[in-house]
Amino acid sequence: MSDRVTPPAEAARALRDIERLRAQGRASQQESRWVSVVFGVALFAELAAPDFFGDDVRSGISLAVTALIVAYAVMLRTPRGGALLGRPTRVRRSEISPRFARPAQLAIVAVVLIGFVGAPFMPDHLFPYAGTVAGAVLGATLIIFGRSLQRGLNSLAMRGDGKDGMNGIAHGSR
Repeated sequence: MSDRVTPPAEAARALRDIERLRAQGRASQQESRWVSVVFGVALFAELAAPDFFGDDVRSGISLAVTALIVAYAVMLRTPRGGALLGRPTRVRRSEISPRFARPAQLAIVAVVLIGFVGAPFMPDHLFPYAGTVAGAVLGATLIIFGRSLQRGLNSLAMRGDGKDGMNGIAHGSR
């Protein structure tokens, strides 16, 4: 028996290693489960609080949710914060598909504009406890499907660049 490795066997091993690294890189881009739970509860609280405590709490709860979002953004920029959030690596901007990035940015801008333009025309109360129902549905969706949604968006963002393997898609500690 020979200790020599044939080129096809070596190529197959290299492809398995690349796929394993790709899976590790994509898995490292998913946040911890607790992040989805915290943001789901915050979304529910922001939408449901006025139904229970009156409109006077809107500014306070909005300020608290804004502080949570700012803390999240700051944590994503630091190595320890990223590790705490379950994201020890981050994707290089050059590796995000332009076919994904531009439509994603336009969709975010469109949703914000529709919210600002449409908000004054919305009736105050569609039905009793409408904010609570909307908060429960949106918060539960984020808690239950948050990781799946994130996995799908990551897949779309990195698909179609014509680059195989991890070759710089994710880089180590920030």
